[in-house]
Amino acid sequence: MPFEKGKSGNPKTQWKKGQSGNPNGRRNSAKDILNQILDTDVDDRTRKEILLDKLVSMAQRGNLPAIKEVLDRTEGKSTEHVITEISKPLQVLNFGDAELDNAE
Repeated sequence: MPFEKGKSGNPKTQWKKGQSGNPNGRRNSAKDILNQILDTDVDDRTRKEILLDKLVSMAQRGNLPAIKEVLDRTEGKSTEHVITEISKPLQVLNFGDAELDNAE
């Protein structure tokens, strides 16, 4: 056994007391990086504002995906209703506390 009994791993490479295993912290996510880029100003407007103007102008010209995106963002996504048919009738069982306690 290469290490002292009760010790795991190589003591030479283990973190010292008070030493962080990740001194720089967690890396920025793609979302954080994209938000930093979109929040930068170009000619007194943020990139987000420029993109939104472009999206709205595309929707005004009749671009269906742009129309859908604008409506989804402003009115909320429409609810999809799903109707299912069950061939057999469902059996509903009612249990009281006593029956549930006895089931354990």
